[in-house]
Amino acid sequence: MADIGTKEERDVWSWPEGGLDGESVARLEKEVRTLTTPYSNDPPPICYPGTLLDPGLTGFASELLTKQLNLIGTHTTGKDGEGGFETVQNMEAAAIRMIASVIGGTPGTTDGYFCGGATEANVMGVWIGREWLRQRQDPMGRGIVILATPLVHYSIMKAASLLDMGHAQMAHCPRCRKAHLFLTDRDGRGVNLVGMNSRGEMDMGDLKRVFEQKFAEGFRQFLVVPTVGTTAMGSIDPIKEICGFAEDIRRRGANAYVHVDAAFGGFTVPFVAAGENREIGFQHPAVMSVALDGDKMGQLPYPAGVFLCRKGLQDLITMPVNYVRGGHDDTLSGSRSALAPVLAYFLYRKEGRVGQARYVRRCIEARNRLAANLEERFAGSQIVEVLPRNPYVNQLAAVVRLDGRDGIRRELLEGPDKEPLFAPYELRSDLLPENPLDVNSCPWSILKICVMPHTIPYLERFVDDFAKGIEKHRR
Repeated sequence: MADIGTKEERDVWSWPEGGLDGESVARLEKEVRTLTTPYSNDPPPICYPGTLLDPGLTGFASELLTKQLNLIGTHTTGKDGEGGFETVQNMEAAAIRMIASVIGGTPGTTDGYFCGGATEANVMGVWIGREWLRQRQDPMGRGIVILATPLVHYSIMKAASLLDMGHAQMAHCPRCRKAHLFLTDRDGRGVNLVGMNSRGEMDMGDLKRVFEQKFAEGFRQFLVVPTVGTTAMGSIDPIKEICGFAEDIRRRGANAYVHVDAAFGGFTVPFVAAGENREIGFQHPAVMSVALDGDKMGQLPYPAGVFLCRKGLQDLITMPVNYVRGGHDDTLSGSRSALAPVLAYFLYRKEGRVGQARYVRRCIEARNRLAANLEERFAGSQIVEVLPRNPYVNQLAAVVRLDGRDGIRRELLEGPDKEPLFAPYELRSDLLPENPLDVNSCPWSILKICVMPHTIPYLERFVDDFAKGIEKHRR
């Protein structure tokens, strides 16, 4: 038997045999009550995109948590759910329909549910896409190709791996020594990257090039994942053109499922864009499912992911559950909290589209002022370059050239004392290729800022603080 230590040593790490005495319980309670969060600063650091709850919602949130309201299953389908929770099931269905309505969905055409975050919503989209494609012909048996840009969220790679659709890897680059060289699955299936334009948007010419290459290799099953609000730039892939492409390749004898990752932009674009620019979802027949995230720009607490799909698609992954009144579960979550959907039901009815639009515009206007200040401060400099920004997404990205005579950017996140050089801001080396059409070109070091209402006061001193951080490094 392995040595598991003395009783005193085990007490440090094992489940204790007996309960604590009163004095120990008091210390334990103090330890829990004094927990802090990254949002406890006043105002919070600019680099966190999480939502601070409106004071009017915090009381509701506390009450709801004590009621243990369970939302197992999907409640837009008309099927029976678990008994005893009918009221909150109806509230969630109403909230889902409100969200679907701004991206082209109606009660008769879309289903969906609140989940653990946009990562889960993306896994759901890829899972249902896999099942939908499996119902269609794959004459050469090559499997499914997932097409996305280097700015696709990592959850799509996670979904492909979880669902055995192909395992992608990152290899170290001998030039910049960063793990950014994207290696597709050895069988060619799974995630395959498509180049972008200078605005960080999927390049349609390169999309067609990659498709033709995979088509020539015998692939006939394609799952296309455009992003509405990338994490690096806030860029939006051209949804209308991608959907047209999906229709074109179907006429070629291939199958295409389009899942839109609108985790960030799903709660901004429909409220501030106009005309075709706001059509990011079910307005296009080729779009089959959409992921959104209410804990980013939807003003909801963590977790508040939202999965939406066309009516009936969740039947493809439904599992029988004998002990639930409805007799089935068609979600990834299973049992889940009613906190976020009930707060969404209250908040979105209370404020309307006008209130959400006001919330988004305030952030975008502040982002634009920050961009202008950065551009003015570093005009003519080769150190900081503000990247193109989408007018409907409140994110700002800038290339930061800290070092490198030969153009190789160094990732300098920490100084000699191991403290971040640009605290409380973030300098990240994301997969934003220097040459956007070459998915394996060395990535820039990117300053990424998500402007939220609670961070706007912080912007007043951001440019000065950032300039001081750069000077600190250069010394």
